[in-house]
Amino acid sequence: MTASGQGRPESRAPDETVAGATADPPADEAPLLVVDELVKHYAKRGKTLRRDAGIVHAVCGITFSIGRGETLGLVGESGCGKTTTGRAVLQLVAPTSGSVRFQGRELTGLGSHSLREVRRDIQVVFQDPFASLDPRMPVGESIAEPLHIHGQWERGTGRRRVADALTLVGLEPAHANRFPNEFSGGQRQRVGIARALILEPKLLVLDEPVSALDVSIQAGVVNLLEELQERLGIAYLFIAHDLSVVRHISDRVAVMYLGRIVEIGTRADVYERPEHPYTQALLSAVPVPDPRKERSRTHIVLEGDVPSPEAPPSGCRFRTRCWKAKDVCALEVPELIDRGGGHPVACHFPERTAVV
Repeated sequence: MTASGQGRPESRAPDETVAGATADPPADEAPLLVVDELVKHYAKRGKTLRRDAGIVHAVCGITFSIGRGETLGLVGESGCGKTTTGRAVLQLVAPTSGSVRFQGRELTGLGSHSLREVRRDIQVVFQDPFASLDPRMPVGESIAEPLHIHGQWERGTGRRRVADALTLVGLEPAHANRFPNEFSGGQRQRVGIARALILEPKLLVLDEPVSALDVSIQAGVVNLLEELQERLGIAYLFIAHDLSVVRHISDRVAVMYLGRIVEIGTRADVYERPEHPYTQALLSAVPVPDPRKERSRTHIVLEGDVPSPEAPPSGCRFRTRCWKAKDVCALEVPELIDRGGGHPVACHFPERTAVV
């Protein structure tokens, strides 16, 4: 991983300590982003506009933090609430409750003018590089648009900043005059990254940034993100469902299931010593390149489908598919705490398992 990511010491919560509940660190070591008990529910509309047909429990009380220059990978199945979490961090959707603090400043409830100031330091790269670019606008204008919006465009330096941003992501300054349809998928995503970096932000929210790309192109984009982080000291919230990509780029990993974080820890903690049954099942499904090791591995096959977020199970949300489930799992919601295994896990019966 990058120098900026590896150089940060990992703090460990004591036994039976809620994740994230630590003493205030020195100002220069304080987390860049702190999300505390974030909740986002959506009202599902019925056949008539005035009638609600139910509540979609998209995100339900999640807590995490991101340090300066750190990458937190947020991983889970489709529909688990990853993208909603990213949009809530960006304040593109208003949280139902909870707190989002960036550099110590509470973002929830801020007006549009104050949010615009904050968004200079928090930018986003979307999943689909073609849909996120205006097909009628040369990419140079798309990259320059944030400068105009935030009052940073200057005639003497604006074009140079666009050219520098293109060079930074491995494209030619002359590409500024081309339209999105003249680029490959990987090049378009590089344009999206250049647009996100033009304001020199401190945090990037990367929402499935390589899932729409060919496998042969993904590695180049991921390596670019690592190089940019090492060079610029930028932090990432990396949202993805591909466990291999998340393992490659992340310093810490948070595993989500049906709106909740079920396990969070360093890359080694989660990938080599997983404790939550869901994490163990996910990792057992990832093939290894050695055929002999692959044949000797135990694969965990989860039964049943992911429950609907409109009617999540009581207690532990994973219990309907878990082979360890007991009566207490239906009665009590497991807290995300460190029970002595070295990283917080939301399970009544956590068990460390070495992954082959």
